[in-house]
Parts: sequence; C-alpha cells; structure tokens
Amino acid sequence: MQEILKKEISLGGNTRIGLFGGSFNPAHEWHFQVANHACDILSLDKVIWLVSPHNPLKDKKTLYALKDRLESAKKIGNSSNFIITDVEKKLKTQYSIDTISIFQKTFTSKKFVWIMGSDNAAQIQQWKDWKKILEKIAIAIYPRATHPLSEIEKMLEKYSNKIDEENHKDLMRLKTPCFTFINGPMNDISSSEIRSRNK
Repeated sequence: MQEILKKEISLGGNTRIGLFGGSFNPAHEWHFQVANHACDILSLDKVIWLVSPHNPLKDKKTLYALKDRLESAKKIGNSSNFIITDVEKKLKTQYSIDTISIFQKTFTSKKFVWIMGSDNAAQIQQWKDWKKILEKIAIAIYPRATHPLSEIEKMLEKYSNKIDEENHKDLMRLKTPCFTFINGPMNDISSSEIRSRNK
C-alpha cells in the first residue's frame, strides 16, 4: 500500500499537508473555496483532494462515475496548491480511517490535517472508527449554512480539544485530538443541486 501511495503522490519537501476527502459528486466552487481557505488559514503546503470511489453513507444510485467526478475536481481545483487524486481506488480503501493511516505510515515526516465541511462533521459519529480518527489527525471544519458550527462544537468538545482561531497555524503541531473552525464565506451551492440541474 505504501509503495502504491508513494508512486501516486509526490510531496517532495512539502511538510504541512491537508487531506480533503469527499465524493465530489460533482466538484464545485464551494470545494475550491474550502481547500483554498484552509491552505491559507492553516499555512498548508499542499491540499490533497481525495476523490472517493464511494462514500458508504451515500446512495450509489446518485453517484457519478469516478472518472467524471475526478475530472470535475481537476477542473474546479486547478491550482499549484492542490493535488487531486483517486488514489483511494488504487489503495482499495473505503473508509477515511484507513486512508489516513496509510498516509501517516507512508509520509512519516509530514504533518497532516483532515479538512471537512460542517455537514460531514455533523455525521462523523457514523464514520467507521471515528474516535480513532480524532486521535490520529487534527481536524479543520469549514461552515455550511445547513449545519451550524455551534452544534458541531457542542458534539466534538466531548471528545476533542477546540483550538481557537488565533492559534490556527499551531493546529498541526498540537497533540491530538484537536479541531478548529476555519470560518469563511458561506456558499449554499451543493452537489445534489447541481445534479438536479443536470437531469
């Protein structure tokens, strides 16, 4: 697995890496906004967009083909700050905990942060080994209008330490479990809305 990852992902001297997982079904402006804002606020060297073959919590019937979702992510995420990949297909990882573990074992000198929207953060207790995810990696959460940060904070603070905005850049060197909010402009567009328009 580690050899596959090394072959697919080259990080060079970059040490501060964001992992941005999702179905990207399809990718849209909000995804770019999240990744770009995280890169800036957290002083990341790279953000890796992990276009997932399938999210176990989502309906396969509404899922575009992986190649189409990957193409949409590459089109939207056209930036030297980003690496956009479907490496999870090659790694055969279905769950975030497994992907995170392989990245950390493969790139031992790098610091990682998991980037997610508040809509996904609201569901994290449904994820496989979600408490282990909190223990393994710092979490950065971007707001979505549909899922207020106050509710996410109340839930996560039972299991993880909240890092205030003025200490954003320290997030990746602090002991886990820890999380922070990367507040930025709200964009109500969603992949499901785009799919509806394309029918």
